[in-house]
Amino acid sequence: GSGFLEAMNALLASGEVPGLFEGDDYTALINSFRDSQNRNGKIVDNEEELWRRFTVIVQRNLHVVFTMNPSGGEWKNRSTTSPALFNRCVVDWFGTWSPKALGEVGKEFTMTLDIGDAGSTGASWGIGDGEAIMNEVSSIFEGNAANGLRHAIVAALVDIHNTSKNTAEESAMGSSNASRTYISPRDFLALIHNFVSSVRNMREQIEDQQLHVNAGLAKLRQTQENVAELKVALGAKKVELTQKEELANQKLQQMVSDQNEAEKRKGEAEKTSVDVARQSEAIATRKAEAQGDLDKAEPALKAAQAAVKGIKKRDLDEIRNLLRPPPNVRATLECVAIMLGETNLEWTHVRKMLNKPDFIPSILNFAADTLTTRQVKRVSTEYLAGNEELSYELVMRSSQACGPLYKWAESQVMYCTVFNRVQPLRDEVARLEEEAETAMKRKEVLEIEVEQLQESIAQYKSDYATLIRDVESLKGEMGVVTKKVDRAESLINSLSKESQRWGKSSEGFEHELQNLIGDGLLMAAFLTYSGFFDFKARLTLMKRWQTMVDVLGIDFRPNLSMVEVLSKASDRLHWQSQGLPSDSLSIENGVILDHCVRFPLIIDPSGHAIDFVMNKFKDEKIQKTSFLDNAFMKTLAGAVRFGTTLLVENVENIDPVLNPLLNKEIQRTGGRSLVRIGTEDVDYSPKFKIILTTKNPAARLTPDICSRVTLINFTVTPASLQSQSLSLILKMDKPEIEEQRISLLKLQGEQQVKLRELETQMLSKISAVEGNILDDDRVVDGMEFLMKEGGQVEEQIANSATIMKKVQHAIGQYEPLAELCKQLFVLLVSLRDLSFLYEFSAQAFMKALESAHAKALTEDTGGDRLARIKNSLFTEVAARFGRSLTVEDKMVFALLLSKIFGCNEELPATNLSIEAISEFIVNAFGDGFPWQGRGLNDLSNVTANEIVASYPLLLCSAPGHDVSGRIDSMARKQSQEIASVAMGSAEGFATAERMVMTASKRGTWVLLKNCHLCTEWLENTLVKKLQGLGSGANPNFRLFITSEISPKLPTSLLRLSDMIVAEAPSGIKASLTRFTSNISSDRYNNPVRNRLYLLLGWTHAVIQERLRYIPTGWSEAYEFTEADALHALDVVDALLDGPSGGKQANDPEKLPWDAIRTTLCKGIFGGRITKESDQQILDNLVFGLFVPSCFDVNFKLVDTDDAPSLPDGTSMNECLAWISSLSEYTPPTWIGLDGSAETTRSESIAKSVITKVAKVENIMSSE
Repeated sequence: GSGFLEAMNALLASGEVPGLFEGDDYTALINSFRDSQNRNGKIVDNEEELWRRFTVIVQRNLHVVFTMNPSGGEWKNRSTTSPALFNRCVVDWFGTWSPKALGEVGKEFTMTLDIGDAGSTGASWGIGDGEAIMNEVSSIFEGNAANGLRHAIVAALVDIHNTSKNTAEESAMGSSNASRTYISPRDFLALIHNFVSSVRNMREQIEDQQLHVNAGLAKLRQTQENVAELKVALGAKKVELTQKEELANQKLQQMVSDQNEAEKRKGEAEKTSVDVARQSEAIATRKAEAQGDLDKAEPALKAAQAAVKGIKKRDLDEIRNLLRPPPNVRATLECVAIMLGETNLEWTHVRKMLNKPDFIPSILNFAADTLTTRQVKRVSTEYLAGNEELSYELVMRSSQACGPLYKWAESQVMYCTVFNRVQPLRDEVARLEEEAETAMKRKEVLEIEVEQLQESIAQYKSDYATLIRDVESLKGEMGVVTKKVDRAESLINSLSKESQRWGKSSEGFEHELQNLIGDGLLMAAFLTYSGFFDFKARLTLMKRWQTMVDVLGIDFRPNLSMVEVLSKASDRLHWQSQGLPSDSLSIENGVILDHCVRFPLIIDPSGHAIDFVMNKFKDEKIQKTSFLDNAFMKTLAGAVRFGTTLLVENVENIDPVLNPLLNKEIQRTGGRSLVRIGTEDVDYSPKFKIILTTKNPAARLTPDICSRVTLINFTVTPASLQSQSLSLILKMDKPEIEEQRISLLKLQGEQQVKLRELETQMLSKISAVEGNILDDDRVVDGMEFLMKEGGQVEEQIANSATIMKKVQHAIGQYEPLAELCKQLFVLLVSLRDLSFLYEFSAQAFMKALESAHAKALTEDTGGDRLARIKNSLFTEVAARFGRSLTVEDKMVFALLLSKIFGCNEELPATNLSIEAISEFIVNAFGDGFPWQGRGLNDLSNVTANEIVASYPLLLCSAPGHDVSGRIDSMARKQSQEIASVAMGSAEGFATAERMVMTASKRGTWVLLKNCHLCTEWLENTLVKKLQGLGSGANPNFRLFITSEISPKLPTSLLRLSDMIVAEAPSGIKASLTRFTSNISSDRYNNPVRNRLYLLLGWTHAVIQERLRYIPTGWSEAYEFTEADALHALDVVDALLDGPSGGKQANDPEKLPWDAIRTTLCKGIFGGRITKESDQQILDNLVFGLFVPSCFDVNFKLVDTDDAPSLPDGTSMNECLAWISSLSEYTPPTWIGLDGSAETTRSESIAKSVITKVAKVENIMSSE
C-alpha cells in the first residue's frame, strides 16, 4: 500500500523509517546497541549519536530489492511521491520480454512435445511471407533445428502472443469507457501450457478413437468374412438337403399313391355309409317336419291374429304420423302391404293403407291359401330371411303396433310354406324309403372292402412318418444356418451407414494428426487470449492467427470449430440447462471457463453468467462472497481447506491475500500441501476453485490482475440481445410457443446427444468382442437393440424437426421485432461515442421492452398487434433513453430512431434548422411521440413506475444548476420519508452508506447530492453496495443521486443508473435567476451594491447566452462558469470596501469604475479569452454597463428599442421582481447580436446534429 511505499522511500532516503521504533521498543533498541558498541570498545552515552551510528550501520548493510509494475495507473503517482525509489536505487528496467526471450521459453517448454512424423520429414517451414516471423526467434535455433517444425511452432507461439497484445492495445485505444486487458508474459506461459496440453489431449483422443474405430471396422470385416464362409457351408447343406428331399419325395409319392387308392376305397365305403345314415335320418326328419311344421304353424298363426286384434288405434295413428319411420317398422309394413296385394311400397301409399277402415279386419279375415308362391318368396327373401335387424323383439321395441303385424306376417308366411310343403314331403318320404333299402345293401359290401384297406393304410402311415422325421431334421439344421446368415447380413446392412462413417473417420484420423500442431496452436490461442474480447474481435483474432499459421506452412483445419473440438454436445446441453445463454459468445465463454489454466475473472454485466456458475458448481458446494464481506478470510480459508468452489463478486482490484492462490504458490511440507493466506498457512485441496466476477464492463483492470487470471467477458452482444429479446417477447406474448420452443430445442439437443452415444456404444461393443461376433448371441442381440433404439431416435429427431418447423413458422412473425430490438441496442451502444455519459446496459433495454409490451396490450387501440408493440417499443425507448441525452443529442437520437422505425422521408437538403428537424420527427412518429424524453416533468411517474430499488436515479446537470430541490419537492408532495446528504467529505461517505443500507431495508428514499465530488467513493463503495442489494432490497426503496456532468463519473454507476440529464434553462432570465439564488439575502444591504450586483448578473448572463451562438457570439467555447460571477461579487465588494472606495462607495459618481471594469475585462472574465475580437466584445459589454449613468431612471441595458431598463428600486425584492418580469425568450439583440443570429445558431446546431447522425450511423454499420 501507499504507507509501505512511504516507509521504503524514507528508509532509502535517510536510512530510517520515522516512527518505526517508539516507546519501549526504542529504549530496548538503544540499550541493546549501546551494549554492542561497548563490547566493541566504543563508549557513547548520547542517544542521538547512538541512533545516528545505528542508522549508518543499517544503511551500510541493508539490501533492498524492490519490484514495481510500470503498466498500472498508480505508476505516475508512485514515481512522483517516492523519489528515493529511483534516485537512491540502481534501477533495472526489465520491460516486457523480447521475442528472443519468449522464444527461449517457448523452446524449453515444447522440446519434449511429441510432434509426430512431421518434424522429421525434412520439409521447411516459414518460407516466403513467413520468413520474417521465423527470423524473430531464429537466433535460438541452430543447425538441423533451424527452419524445422519446432522452430515454426515457437515462432507461431511468439507471434500469437504479440498479435494478441497488439489487438489488446488497439482495443484499449477505442472507447474510453470500456474495460481493457493487459497481455503479459504470464499469458505466454499459459499459451504454452494450453498448447502442450491441447496437442497431447488431442493426440490421445485421436489415437484412442482410431484404436476403437479400426478395431470396430476389423470386427465388421471379420463378420463379413464369416458370413461368406457360412454361405458356402449353407450351399453344401442345401445340396445334401436336396438329395435327401428327393429320396424322401420318391418314397412319399409311392406311399401317397398307395394311400390314395386306399383312401379312395375307404372314401367310397364311408360315403355309402354316410348316404345310408343320411337317408334314414332324412326320412325320419321329413316325416317329423311334415307333421311338426303344421302343428307349429297353426298356433303361431292364431296367436298372431289375436295379437293383431289387440292393436290400439293410437299406436296405428302414431305410425301414420311418422314421416321417417324406423327401418324395421317400414320393412314390417311393406311385408304386410305385399301380402295384402299392394304393389306400391312408397311410404305415402303404406300410410294410406293404414288409413283404410278395413285394414285390421282384412288382416283378421285373411285366408292363407290366397298367398301366392311369389308373394311368399318375396317376403321371405327380401325381408325375413337373414335380416338381423328384423325380429319381433326389435320391431316391438320400435312400435307397439308393428310388433303384432310382424308376428302375423311371419306366421302367415310360415303357415303357407308349411301348407304348400306338406304334400311333397309325404311323396318324398316314400321315395326315400325305397332308396334307403338299396343303399343299405351296397353299404354292407363296402364295409368289408374298407376293413381290408385299413390294414394297408396303417403300414403306409408308419413308413411316411419315418420319412417325414428325416426331412424335418434336415430342414431344421438348414434353418439354423440360414437364420445365422440372415441375422448377420441384417446386422451388417444396418451398420452400413455407421461402417461408412467409421471408415471416413479412420481415413480422417491421419488428416487430423497431420493438422494436430496447427489445430493445437489455434486452440491454445483461443483458450488463452479470446476470453476478454467481444465476438467481433475474436473473429478478427482467429483470422489473424490462421493467416499466420498458414504463412508458416503449419497444417491446420480452416473450418475447425473451437466449440465443437473443445467440448462435447452433451456438455453444452448441460450448460444450457444450468442457465448458460445459448448465443455463440456465451457458449465459447463456457468452453474457456471449462479449460482455463488460471482461475477465471468473469465480466458479467447482466448477471446471467454468475447464475450459470452458481448452478454449474452447485454440487461442489459453491459459496458466494465478496471482499466487503466481514467473514471473507474465514470463508476463503474454509474453501481452500475443504476443496469447495468460491465465487467472489464485485472484483475490480484484487486483495493481495489472494496472490499466493492465484499464482498457485503451493508449498509441500511433510506430505501436506500448504498455501499462505494472510499470516496463516492453510492446507490446500486440489479441488479448490475460486471464480472472480465483476458486473462492471468498464472495470479498470490493472496489469497485475490481468496477469494472474483468465478474463472471460460475458458482455451482451447485439446478437445475444436479439435472441434474448425474441425470447422475452415470446414469453410475454406467446408463452406457450416459447415453452414449446425451449422444450423442443432441449429435446433436439438430447436426441442428437443420444444418437451420438448410441453410435459410440455400438463401436465400443463391436471393438470389445473377442472372437467371432456371430458366436455371441448377446452381442448380436445388444447390437440389434442399439440399432432399433437408434432408429427410434432418428425417427424422433425427424418428428421434432417437423414440429420445430411449425413452431419456427409461428415465431417467424416476431423475428422482425427482435431484429428491431437488436438495431435499437446497437444504436444505444453507439451513442457512447457522442458522450461519456451515454452508457446504456442491456438490462435497461430489456426493461424498456417489457414495459413497451405491457403498455401495448393495456392501451389497445386496435390494429395489428405487432405494429402496436413496435410503436410502443419506440415510444418507450425514446422516453426512457431520450431523457439521458442533451438537447442536441435528443434530436440525433430521434432521427436515428426514425430510420430504424422505417421512415422513408429525408430531411431537406437546404435551409436545415432545429425547427425543420423537430417537424421531421413529429411527422415521422406523430405529435405525442416523447422524443424529448420522459424526464424532470414526469419525475413522479419515473420514480414510481420506471426505476426499481436496486437501480438509482442519477440526475446530471450543468455546473450551478441544482435539481435536488425537485426531488425534495416530490417527496413532500407524496409525504415520502427522504434522507439527504451533501457528499464531498469522509463524514458524508459514512453517513451515505448508513442511509442507503437503512433505507434499503425500510423502503424509504435517499438523496445523495453533489456526487461529482466523490467519484472514487461512488465506484469503489456505492456501486458495489447497490450490486450487492439485488432482490434483497425493499421494493419501495429509491436512491436519487445528483451530480454535475463530469467525465470522472464511474462508468459502472452510469450503466447501473437510470439517468436524467438536466440542462440548465437558457436565456437571460434563467441565468439571472440562478445567479441571484446563489447570493445570500444578508448581502443585499446596500442600494448601490445591489445595483452593481444586478449589473454583474446581467453581464454574466449575456456572456453565458453568447456561448449558445458560437462562432457568432464567441469565436470558441470559453469555459465561463457560475463561479466566475460569484468571484466577481467578492471582487466588487473588495473594491468598494478598499482605499479607493470606502465612504465614497455610496456615491455613484465616485465609485472605482475603472478598477471594476479593468478587473472584469482583464481578470475575471477576460482571463479566459484568447482572441482579440472576443476581448473587444467583452470590453464593449462591460464598459457599456458599468458607468455612473446605470443609476439613472430608465437606464437601458442595451441600445435597442426592445431592450429592458433597470428597475427604479434596488432592494432584493425589487430586483427579483424585475427579473421575474423579463421574457423567457431572449432576443439576440439583447446580447449584442443581430436578429439573424438565432437563425444562424439554429442552422449551426442542425448541421452539428446531421454530422453526429452520420458519425453514429458509421459506428452502427461497423457493429
